[in-house]
Amino acid sequence: MNLQRNRKQRQGDELGFGNKVIDRNTRFIKPDGSFNIRRKEISVWDSTSIYHHLISMSWRRFNTIVLAYFALMNSIFASLYYLVGMEHMNGSRSLTEIGKFMDGFFFSAQTLTTVGYGGLSPGNHIMNAIASLEALFGVLGFALITGLLYGRFSRPIAKILFSKNAIVAPFKDGTAFQFRLANQIRNGQLIDVECRLSVAMLEEENGSKIRRFHPLELEVKKINFFPMTWTINHIITESSPIYGFNEKDLEEADVEFMILFTGFDDTFSQTVNARYSYKSFDTVYGAKFTSVFSFDESGKTIQDLNLLNVYEKTELPVVPETV
Repeated sequence: MNLQRNRKQRQGDELGFGNKVIDRNTRFIKPDGSFNIRRKEISVWDSTSIYHHLISMSWRRFNTIVLAYFALMNSIFASLYYLVGMEHMNGSRSLTEIGKFMDGFFFSAQTLTTVGYGGLSPGNHIMNAIASLEALFGVLGFALITGLLYGRFSRPIAKILFSKNAIVAPFKDGTAFQFRLANQIRNGQLIDVECRLSVAMLEEENGSKIRRFHPLELEVKKINFFPMTWTINHIITESSPIYGFNEKDLEEADVEFMILFTGFDDTFSQTVNARYSYKSFDTVYGAKFTSVFSFDESGKTIQDLNLLNVYEKTELPVVPETV
């Protein structure tokens, strides 16, 4: 079988990655849905969107930045109060230097958050000027944080659960490339759901290897409602780019199956999307998925997402090799 069949890439097949060969076992799309591309900018500041970065980063990093901002601002203003002299702060009774600094720190926290317990108060114009400046930073800073929190909570996200492995399974009279997905949000309703599947593979052209992209036809690529799991089927016919391939062929062609999932979120009234990919080592030949459905005593359908990744081995029908 000739693995490197020379095909002309049809217009519109390009997915935006070009045809340069990357290292084997390297994904174009990482498991979290982000693209595996590192850019070198002429100007980092011109290409940086601070708002986009803050609203799309993980919650752990965002919370760390907020706490760091709070600690840093209080430390800066506490140092200013300490340098001016805590004897000019009404109500400060600490005798040690550490105690004086801590008085300034806690007064700064009260001023920054506009709590103002009243135990301490500025005693001269310089202290009042510093406290006024800090109050301005506090109002602006927490207004910004509040806006970011709202943006993070209100941003629709398609939490789509993909099966860890794709499989090549018996299907009708032949075989099919399959994977499963499910809506991970219990109360989230997605409608007008569509899935698009493409494959990236190395092909021989003019004595060199070039990466080509081919769209794969799906048995069902669009459904109206998505309350349950969805098994995606690409029937491997003679027109399929992976027709006649086995596990070794997929590895040699450095195949990557790339998925783009889109749907309309009925809660947010916005279109959401999710991305995922499977490499050759994620694809199991000769398997079939275990059903995730069962029924309770009342006849109600039960869907167990813990079984989404479960499959069992099976025999594949013999497919004649192509030359």
